[in-house]
Amino acid sequence: MWIRVASAAACFAGIMGFSRLAYGVLVPAMRHSLGGGYALYGAIGTANFIGYFLGTLVATRLARRDDRARSNALALGSMCLAMALCGLAPGQFVLGALRFLVGLASGIALALTLSLAVEGVTPGRRGVAAAIVWGGGSLGIALVGLVPASLAASWRLEWIAMGLAGLAATAVFAFLTRGARAGSGAAGGVAAHAPMFAWAGYLPLTLAYFCFGFGYIGLLTFLGAAFSHGRSVDPGTIWVVLGATGVAGAAVWGPIVDRFRSGAPVAAACALCAAGAALLGSGVPSAALAGAIAVGASFIGIPAMVGALLQQREAPAHYPRAFAAMTAVLGCGQIIGPLAGGLTADRLGTPAALFLSAAALGLAALLAAAYREPARRERVSAAAGASVQTMNNVNTMLSADLGPLASERTC
Repeated sequence: MWIRVASAAACFAGIMGFSRLAYGVLVPAMRHSLGGGYALYGAIGTANFIGYFLGTLVATRLARRDDRARSNALALGSMCLAMALCGLAPGQFVLGALRFLVGLASGIALALTLSLAVEGVTPGRRGVAAAIVWGGGSLGIALVGLVPASLAASWRLEWIAMGLAGLAATAVFAFLTRGARAGSGAAGGVAAHAPMFAWAGYLPLTLAYFCFGFGYIGLLTFLGAAFSHGRSVDPGTIWVVLGATGVAGAAVWGPIVDRFRSGAPVAAACALCAAGAALLGSGVPSAALAGAIAVGASFIGIPAMVGALLQQREAPAHYPRAFAAMTAVLGCGQIIGPLAGGLTADRLGTPAALFLSAAALGLAALLAAAYREPARRERVSAAAGASVQTMNNVNTMLSADLGPLASERTC
């Protein structure tokens, strides 16, 4: 069971660290080799997240199929192959097409890998398992930062090496999950016919999640470029610090959200991430290192906390659709972030792109702080005027409703 979780963490090093976030480290070398402005490389980053957005939509359908383990292995293998081919790209257009394919495959693989990893874990331990898997993504970031600057300039070799490493992790995880089948029974059927997601009840959290996606991916896309021009801190050092602190990020924030039924923990994490982005934009060595710690410790935990808030409020059968809808919102922010960051970097310099991300993350913190779960007690009180018997009936129904939600929160 835990061997499967560790193997999934290794796959997440490829899904998150290598295929997605290593791009920000390699932008300066690719730009020097292939030419073009930062807006162009922001557009290439956007192509990756358009693919990721579409991949998450496909994953929601594949998750109900009996051959999802095979589908996941195919997605992981395709992601790693496209990643390796990025090292052979002759120009920006081909690189953009390959980054789109990497994003498409990684969007499918992320959801399926996580679900396959935790399904054999007891409900009370799934939070720990999910933290380990997400921590693998941060470990991948740190591994990218460990590559010496002289080798990082050989960006073609690094893409190929990351692709081959991802294929090795894929082979192990595919072996461990062979024969896994989709959950069956009434829950699957109910999920398939679940009602539409109620956006109105999540408006502040939804807007906050969009701003978070815009801000954090814009920051990580141009962070390497900002520290490649005469800064006193090596970009690799920043990346290692950010990745190393991110390994523990999800584990730190996960238990905190269970104490709240509001967006307060998400707001705190977004505010910490915004402060870190501003410190990184300053370029002062000590401030930049502190900023890397702040960003690393906060950004990985935010998706986990948003998922936990959805679990608190949604019935188990409705949760998959709610989480897919919020993931689509995150994807929209990630699509726009690199474009806006690239245009800003071309006009005002790469530090300005980091400050733009800090502003978006600060706005995310304010919006998340405004989110409150509707108080069920208020709804009961509104019905109390009818009769004492009506109150008893309402209390009975609420008790039946809260039972599955309370157990699902720990998953």
